[in-house]
Amino acid sequence: MATQTFKVLVGVTGRMDSAVAAYLLKKQGMDVHAVAILFHDQGSTSTEAGLRIAKNITQYSLADLASIKKIYDQLEIPFYAVNAQDRYYALVHDPVVANRISGRFFNAKVACTCLMMQVLYEKAEVISAHYVATGHYAKLQKNQRTGESSLFSSHDNDNDQSYLLAGLTTIQLNKLMLPLSDMRKVEVQKIAQVMAIPLEASKKHQNVFEMANLGHEIADFIPPSMIKTGEIHLYYDDALMAEHTGVHNFFLSQDSSSGLDFSRTGMERDFVVVDIQPKQGQIILEDRKRFAYTHVALSNCNFGDSTNFSFPIDVYIQVKESGAKISGRLFFKNNHNCVIELSEKQEQFIPKGSVAVVYSKGTGVARVFASGVVGQYFYFDNGHAREFPNTQAQEDLELEFSIKNQMGF
Repeated sequence: MATQTFKVLVGVTGRMDSAVAAYLLKKQGMDVHAVAILFHDQGSTSTEAGLRIAKNITQYSLADLASIKKIYDQLEIPFYAVNAQDRYYALVHDPVVANRISGRFFNAKVACTCLMMQVLYEKAEVISAHYVATGHYAKLQKNQRTGESSLFSSHDNDNDQSYLLAGLTTIQLNKLMLPLSDMRKVEVQKIAQVMAIPLEASKKHQNVFEMANLGHEIADFIPPSMIKTGEIHLYYDDALMAEHTGVHNFFLSQDSSSGLDFSRTGMERDFVVVDIQPKQGQIILEDRKRFAYTHVALSNCNFGDSTNFSFPIDVYIQVKESGAKISGRLFFKNNHNCVIELSEKQEQFIPKGSVAVVYSKGTGVARVFASGVVGQYFYFDNGHAREFPNTQAQEDLELEFSIKNQMGF
């Protein structure tokens, strides 16, 4: 951390983590300014275009602004608020609705974090701040020879947020401070107690796209003609499970933990939504255990400036914010694409459109090599790359072919 005085703009929420981050920077002698970013206007629910934004589907909600201002008045830190509601609508809210009705996956939490960081960097330039800071749990290290900063996972594995920041560019990382980088949440809680200021507890936000009741929340934003009803089928044998009232009520990888309930059918299986066909109004389910993959192809990859693209590298890939890091070998492709060959077959389903982050290690503090979007996942079967397992009809055809082959036909 720098020892001389710099002007730092801290993104705050009124909760513990960002308040402690601002407090620590001020204790170090920094010229700290705090800014809260509103994605839902607390005074009005209308944009200039006359579109209402539902508060329940705002990815990050703020407490009352007056309460937040009071915190930073007590800390003697200048406080600002920025209304980014229109940009939230364009970059997060609208894509949430569009991807739900088209059957694609979207990580609203990552998109919202990127938007938040964009706003912070823009406002930092306006007030001539040297750095931007947040209360994220992640770590930065600077290469003393090149001056380039790299992102690493936190010491606190249970609260690590490097997955959310992995899309930042090298230029952005060079102007970022993470005051909580070497701390665990329990230590931050102790500092918050010393501050003796009422603070909201920090919380883990769910990807709003995966909310169980999101279909109900976004119904007002969908033209009635686009609310496609239909049927729910099993992938393996095309058996009809039920009818549904709209594809917007489902998302790829949805399971019992996110509102998918077929307990009344008496089928004790770990169902997951593996395909959505919006034109036909069909939702396709399958047992999670029938899916597997050995390769993951990523697009729109954000690699560090010092990355050597001339040979493959051993890496670990994480395809969910709370998911495990899986070992593999990364092969660079053209146009910011790459393919990761996994060390072991993974028996699970991942939706295309998921955000994946590539790390240097599977445990401990690991460097973030890249982030990207899952464009394809597959395994090899008799030399052919496959995403989906066989259906019953395909198995019957293969069996028929095998019998004929054995009989010499």
